[in-house]
Amino acid sequence: MQAASLIEEIRFGYGPRAGTTPTPGGLEPERVLAQFAASDPAAEAWDRPPLADRLALVAQAKAEKASAVVAAPAPTDPAMADPAKPDPAKSDPSITNPAMTAPAMTADAAASPVIEPNFGKQLKAILHGDEESFVSRPAVASLGFVERLVNLWANRITVSNTGNNLGYYVQSFRDDAVRPNIAGRYADLLLATLWHPAMQIYLTQVDSIGPDSPVGIAKGKGLNENLAREFLELHTMGHGYDQTDVTELAKLLAGMFIGPNGPNVNKNRAQPGKKHILGTSFGNGVAQINALVETVAHRPETAEAVAFFLARHFIADVPPADLVAALAKTYLANDTELVPVYRTLLQHPSAAAPTLAKVRTPQEFAAASLRLVGLSGQEKDMPGFAKDSLQVPLAMGRMGQLVFRALRPDGWPEVASGWMTPPMMAGRVDWAVDLARATGDRVDPSAMVDFALGDMATPLLHRAVAGAEQRWEGLAVLIASPEFSRR
Repeated sequence: MQAASLIEEIRFGYGPRAGTTPTPGGLEPERVLAQFAASDPAAEAWDRPPLADRLALVAQAKAEKASAVVAAPAPTDPAMADPAKPDPAKSDPSITNPAMTAPAMTADAAASPVIEPNFGKQLKAILHGDEESFVSRPAVASLGFVERLVNLWANRITVSNTGNNLGYYVQSFRDDAVRPNIAGRYADLLLATLWHPAMQIYLTQVDSIGPDSPVGIAKGKGLNENLAREFLELHTMGHGYDQTDVTELAKLLAGMFIGPNGPNVNKNRAQPGKKHILGTSFGNGVAQINALVETVAHRPETAEAVAFFLARHFIADVPPADLVAALAKTYLANDTELVPVYRTLLQHPSAAAPTLAKVRTPQEFAAASLRLVGLSGQEKDMPGFAKDSLQVPLAMGRMGQLVFRALRPDGWPEVASGWMTPPMMAGRVDWAVDLARATGDRVDPSAMVDFALGDMATPLLHRAVAGAEQRWEGLAVLIASPEFSRR
């Protein structure tokens, strides 16, 4: 497909990548939408293990941990014989931080108290690769709009690594629930995310039991309303419902789980009877839950919320009211199909405006700077960085975005104020200086300004970069500039 223009790369992607030439001219909506039918081998190289593999590994790691061989300490070892010393055999490290695999038991290995889990090592490697892919995939992608949408919807409908093995499932949530649905119906995206195990764990739906169900009566257990509340408040409507609707929805969702054959409801945990939600009655079972999702997806409040979120993400923290209204109208007129909504967004005059109004998140900023200098984020032998490795996730953490650890169920901030604290800005400057020191000797910083921003670069930025004494300093000025932090 034809290369994107510079405004398309910046506003609807992750910025231009070194070695490519953006198409001259402005925004062409159909060219951006053509990305849905194109392939992206560089990005696909970062495909991660699917949910089934992760579930199997977690189960195997738990079983292996439970049966780990504990070696008795040698009686002649005074340190081990000291009762004041902690007994390693009584420790219970979390599966979210598994240790390395131990070799077969030998005389030397007998000094180690535990043979550590091989499956745990595999899980740790998967999580490490997931975190690397969060930056490296957009850093190398040619279909920037596709990658932006995956991150956009995964942030709109958030799961965060808060423990309980969630870290192993966040990437699967993005790949298995979000990615396949970014160009489909929003109703289907809602269904996929609602039923994904990561969402069930994150919002503690696994703890929700119908109080009048057999299990609820026998154990005195009741509802957990977290998922029901966030589904209505954050994932869909935002307003137009009340507490009764939340409680009734929690009753409808009680007992839901993913079994070997897909979505299911445990009848022993389900709340019996009709549930009255938003003026409609629902019974029990998967079909009734899915019907509720369809009903809510087609509500005008949901259309308004989706429209506002899209316009705010791509255009401005306070988006044009006429754009939000047009997006909501398109959404309702097309059975929640998202591609027509994207087309309406791309056709609005604000989408092609030369003013860069949005602040890049740390992930977007890191990816844009890597693209600028032609790196993936996985390079070694990088002078100036700890252990000569870029360690991008650590740098992002200093900018305020710990990978897969959104602080709240509404995801990472979508407005500038969420990323502009002094420590966060210092993190960006430190990254700019370190990256420029490592790569700036082989670039022309003035040419990089034109490549990165074109006519959107200010005369002041041009003078500041040109006035730098060394090449790397000019590149650092560019990457640390307010203009480069915007899209």
